Amino acid sequence: MKNKNKSTKFPVARIKKIMQKDDEVGKVAQATPVLISKSLELFMATLVDEMSKVTVERGCKRVEVWHLKAAIERTEMLDFLKEIVDPIQDPYPNGADEGTAGVGPDGKKKRGPRKKKEPVD
Repeated sequence: MKNKNKSTKFPVARIKKIMQKDDEVGKVAQATPVLISKSLELFMATLVDEMSKVTVERGCKRVEVWHLKAAIERTEMLDFLKEIVDPIQDPYPNGADEGTAGVGPDGKKKRGPRKKKEPVD
């Protein structure tokens, strides 16, 4: 099933079905699922943008779950998500850069690449 409304990224028909599963919701105006879809898109864009900022600041190449937690904790608009991410433990509790600390998330020292031995003549 293709999205008929190309201006939204999330499926409007599925959003409408989810809304109508609630007994308290009666008829849904045609514009309401489109508005919710666009709102969801903007929310996700904000969340991903904040996570990528944290990832770049920490010098990582990969977005990890603790970057999500750090993004939520430092963005006032995302305060309502704090209790959801509370159980996630940050392997770098003081916000230290992973690259400069020389210690991995498991607390062990990272090893660098091995040097090649030169042949003895």
